[in-house]
Amino acid sequence: MKKLRFQIRTWNRAEKLKVCLERIIEEIEKVNAQEDCIIFVIDNHSSDATPQLLKSLQKKYSFLKVYRNPEWYPMGKQPPLPKEVLSEIDAEFAWSLGDDDIIIKDAFAIVWKFLNTEHLEDTTIIHVANAQLQPHSYKIYKGTVLEFMNLMGFNQFIGWAASQIQHIKVTRKILFEDWGEDYMEEFYKKRQPLYQTTAFPHVLMALHFFADTQAVVLDYPIVTPMETKETKEHIERWEKENIGWRYFLFVKVLKQMFDEGLLREKLKPTFFKYLNHNLWDRFLREMIAARIGRYFMNPRPDEGWDIILMIAKLIDDPTTSRLIRTSVFTARSACELYQTIKEKLEKEKDEALEEKRKEVFNQLASVIDELGTPIFEAGWAGKGFKGEVLK
Repeated sequence: MKKLRFQIRTWNRAEKLKVCLERIIEEIEKVNAQEDCIIFVIDNHSSDATPQLLKSLQKKYSFLKVYRNPEWYPMGKQPPLPKEVLSEIDAEFAWSLGDDDIIIKDAFAIVWKFLNTEHLEDTTIIHVANAQLQPHSYKIYKGTVLEFMNLMGFNQFIGWAASQIQHIKVTRKILFEDWGEDYMEEFYKKRQPLYQTTAFPHVLMALHFFADTQAVVLDYPIVTPMETKETKEHIERWEKENIGWRYFLFVKVLKQMFDEGLLREKLKPTFFKYLNHNLWDRFLREMIAARIGRYFMNPRPDEGWDIILMIAKLIDDPTTSRLIRTSVFTARSACELYQTIKEKLEKEKDEALEEKRKEVFNQLASVIDELGTPIFEAGWAGKGFKGEVLK
């Protein structure tokens, strides 16, 4: 069994994949870990130069393994891998990277050194910090999964898959020994497909099984997206799979978990920190934008209002919950007024009504702009942590 498996799912991004893989290979060779690491690439039936690139690299590097999907699958869906493939990629730890993610130069040495310490015997998740999200404390922390989600925000902790290294041995023990194989078989049939409808199935999985288990945070700049700003290609990929609405569905399923007792306690408001915004503000922004004509591609349905209100029910702070409810009721009423005025104007012209439409539009547009203003530092840097500092 290898010590670490890098796992990358790719589709039609040969140029980015090349940069991603070459950096991983460079970092592995620097710490002389070629015998202890494996890079596993799932090619999601690419039609560009990806197959040729992978074939070329496989000739040079025996620790690169490739599996090509028989057809294209949307995000969240992946056919079961053949047993012979699974046996080739078994490892103690697994680090999932996107084909457009890159390890910071010389940062892998920090990770590799820590993976070979005694601190990880009971640890399920090792968080490696996104270099973009500053400030960093340059320290290593140990606590529970839910503790870090509440302090850092679910998205910063493991929402971005590239920031998470899974301890496979400990994970398997918890799933198949503590919970039991019968339970897991039922889970994969009924619960996992529900989680896969959301943008963050791995977060829901972590809350379902690992909320009270140990995790470690390496708060060093270690990995980053290659492009720090949203590009046209990035937006098109998101829209193709309607990822924005799947963010909403994440909250809907989270509320269902709480109602069923799978989530055993309410969450801190900071759980819903999304980069340098509150997630509910992001949702409000999208709901308003879809109703005043600023967003057309995948407009958010009216159910989105109710989903934002679910966040208020999941938070343990009454003041924040009240603020969310007030914001939803105010924004929804203003949007309904705007739509009513617009419908009337489509039937007949009315100068006074047109002025009113412009007034409401400008008010809603200013709310969108205000909600888009950052309110947090993107990084965490250990703020509020009262547990064990390993280094």
